[in-house]
Formats: sequence, structure tokens, C-alpha cells
Amino acid sequence: MYAMLAGLGLLSTSCAKQKYAWSTEDEYFKVPIWKQHVKAFNKMKFPPHTATLFIGDSMTEGFDLKRHLGVDSTVNMGISGDFTSGILKRLNPVEKLQPVEIFIMIGINDILKSVPQDRIKTQYEQIITQLQKLCPLSKIYVQSNLPTTNIGGNEIANDYVVSLVRDLNAFLELMCTEKNVTFINLYPLYELNGRELNPLYTYDGLHLNDEGYVVWANQVRSLLHQKNEE
Repeated sequence: MYAMLAGLGLLSTSCAKQKYAWSTEDEYFKVPIWKQHVKAFNKMKFPPHTATLFIGDSMTEGFDLKRHLGVDSTVNMGISGDFTSGILKRLNPVEKLQPVEIFIMIGINDILKSVPQDRIKTQYEQIITQLQKLCPLSKIYVQSNLPTTNIGGNEIANDYVVSLVRDLNAFLELMCTEKNVTFINLYPLYELNGRELNPLYTYDGLHLNDEGYVVWANQVRSLLHQKNEE
């Protein structure tokens, strides 16, 4: 089954705007997309303890935060195709930012590119531990990964992906309890028939369309400190 996942189309994780492609985690960090984004993130300037940060992969990168959330001081550090290992490599700009809140969603590319589940979980724990150390005043929110549809080209392959997503989400919920971090379970809001991503919220079975981002925004909007202060 891992061989089936490793053969998934590059469309799942490559960036449509910039024509880069990769098949493995190691290959990903050799293409320019990741370094270009991190360089730009390091140039961001916000007064400490004023910004709300969303960090993750293409799911986050595609989230038009200002339009959907109505808050100016939001920062999007999503990078299409990123892995849990990539988040660990780019915590320096997060430390510089010292956000009021940090919303993180990561892990689906690890699953699609056959990163061992135990390593995904270990790296996720390391991410949260480092964030708590580097940004002690930041409120951290871990957002669940979402279901998928027709990944791998058939129901068996997609069911396997969904089973790994569910397993990772269950781990994240427990980890958040242990680390005193808030877990936001978005998964049930997107699931259809207990096994796939609702087609109302996606344009390719993996990424969200605008309606999908509306659902996400509705779940996190009340948590933003600017909204709470109004």
C-alpha cells in the first residue's frame, strides 16, 4: 500500500503556479519553492505579539486569511507541498514574529509521500515543543488534517489515506491534551459518507475550494484575539 501512495500523482503536492515537481520528501527540499518562501517569511516585519499566524502546507497557503477572517494582522506561512520536517526547519521566522496565536495544519503530504506514521507523530511533537519554547506567550492551535477523495485513483487507496489521516488526528488530539494545546477538529465538517472529502468543499479531492475555506474560517474566526477584543 505504501508503494501505491508513493506513486500518487505530483498534482497532489506540486505547486500549480510555479512548475516544480517532486516525488519524495528529500526531492521537495531541493526545489526552489521552499527556500523562496522561507526567505520571504524572514523578511516579514510585525511588532511582536500583534500578528496571528497560520502555518502549514498548500491547505494553509490557499487560505485567503484577510478576506475570509476580516483581520488585517494575519500572516500566512503556508508552503505548498511542505512536510512536518519542513515546519521544523523554518521555525526561525515564527520566533521572530512572536505571534499572538499560531494555527498549524500539517501532515497530509507526509502521508501522501509515505513518510512513516511514527516519524510524522514524533516530528509533530517536536514542532509543538519547539513552538512552546520559542514563543512562550503564543496561543497554539493544532488543526486536524482533512479527509480526501479519490486519492490514488480508487476507493481502496483513498480509504487507506483516510485511515492514516484519522490515526494522525487521533494522535494530535491526545498530544494536545498532554501539551495543554487547543485541538481544532475540522475533519468531521468535511467528511462525507464516513470515508471521503465532501465534493462541495474541494476542486480536486484534496485541496479546498472557496466554500471549503468558508467552513474553516467559520470555525476559527471567534478564536482570533482581534475579534475577541471587539
